[in-house]
Amino acid sequence: MPKLVMGYWDCPVCGNKEIRGDVVNCPSCGRARGDVRFYMKGVAEGETREADERSDIEYLTEEQAKYVSKNPDWYCSFCNSLNSDNAQVCSNCGASRSDSEANYFDMLKKNQEKEAAELAAQPRVNEGPQKRSRRPLIIFAAILLAIIGVIVWMNGSKTAGDLKVTALNWTRVIQIEENKQYSESDWSLPDGAELTATKQELHHYDSVLDHYESREVQRSRQVVDHYETYYTYTDNGNGSFTEVAHERPVYTTEYYTETVQEPIYRQVPRYAAKYYYTIWRWNPEREVTASGTDHNAAWPEYTLGENEREGQRAEAYFFTVEHTEKKEPAATYRVDEEHWRSVNVGDQMYITAKRSGADPFISDKDGKKIADLQKVK
Repeated sequence: MPKLVMGYWDCPVCGNKEIRGDVVNCPSCGRARGDVRFYMKGVAEGETREADERSDIEYLTEEQAKYVSKNPDWYCSFCNSLNSDNAQVCSNCGASRSDSEANYFDMLKKNQEKEAAELAAQPRVNEGPQKRSRRPLIIFAAILLAIIGVIVWMNGSKTAGDLKVTALNWTRVIQIEENKQYSESDWSLPDGAELTATKQELHHYDSVLDHYESREVQRSRQVVDHYETYYTYTDNGNGSFTEVAHERPVYTTEYYTETVQEPIYRQVPRYAAKYYYTIWRWNPEREVTASGTDHNAAWPEYTLGENEREGQRAEAYFFTVEHTEKKEPAATYRVDEEHWRSVNVGDQMYITAKRSGADPFISDKDGKKIADLQKVK
């Protein structure tokens, strides 16, 4: 059964605090209570209590509870004082209750709306433009400039002009293919193959349900272990609060064994026709190569044997440069044939390299690109 709890109020006129809810006039200044808000000592609004946390709750005795009305106080429209629901005339000014319509909760809502409106209308402190700290902006700008600087540096280039061509090289390769007969087998017969035999062989296994076996497995579930009682408090609007008990379930984990039917499968072999055959195929057999250190690049000569043919061709052109001023090792680069033919031993060469590690290129003395290069490691 709900219990009644003593409420308190503060006098808005003289500031006297913690006046009992069954007192209708301030003991300090004698003013009737009017625009007040009831509260419980030690219990915040909306707070809940566990069963063993209520030692400081001030309950009303049965005798005190007899004089507490069931409804909230009504608010006198003439003197702004609160009166018990049991009273038909204002205890402060004698005005009839029939001339007043609002009760404690009506006036509480009205006051809350008024306070919210006044708060919204108040000018905000330091509402004018404020001087914001420039430190975060300066730090951000410094970081941004550093990042831009790194990007610019990485995309920058370095042109070497103290280079002299010391060697030319070229290589040309022709692949020779031979047509051979191979003995193979497969699950299908390719075009051009000559069948020699067909056999039924194991192709794969199928999983087929054979039977079910009983097996015990452990499972768990959440079940209610017991119920805990907790309490909430409601403002009655008449100087008292009502304590209401609630129950919430407390769960525990329960383990149990369950018998399940587990499917058991057997592996069934599946057979298919496998074809054995001979087939002629062209495959790389050998290479013929020609190379040189001048501009007289030519393809190698060769003689085809029986069942041979020419396959793919490949060519590569290189030049080597050495520094004339710096003590650095020589470097060899690969370039396309057109630009390679314009390079001669003894020529001065400008090569530009990106700091980012991208491929270098032949350039003029100002770093303008002429031809792509690949450095030979």
